[in-house]
Amino acid sequence: MRLLLLIVAIVAVFLAVRTLVRSSSNRKQVSRGERPERLKEGGAVIRCAFCGVHVPEAEAYRDGDRLYCSRQHAEVDRSRSDAGTHSEDD
Repeated sequence: MRLLLLIVAIVAVFLAVRTLVRSSSNRKQVSRGERPERLKEGGAVIRCAFCGVHVPEAEAYRDGDRLYCSRQHAEVDRSRSDAGTHSEDD
């Protein structure tokens, strides 16, 4: 009976310590209140004119006044608009 009580007491102390450690680490993360470095460095976020994906402006590809997530989307969008322009002229 004493052994059982000792085991229960050890488990209770272990759980209490683990709970305190986890809650203190969570408080540090919440109370920090700063934005992560990757968000600070990224700057503004833009929406790709072709697919709608949001990318940091620093990583965006600019074609005239439109912004794209990649060079391929800029080329595809340009070829679509060129094809639409030619069919309207015919």
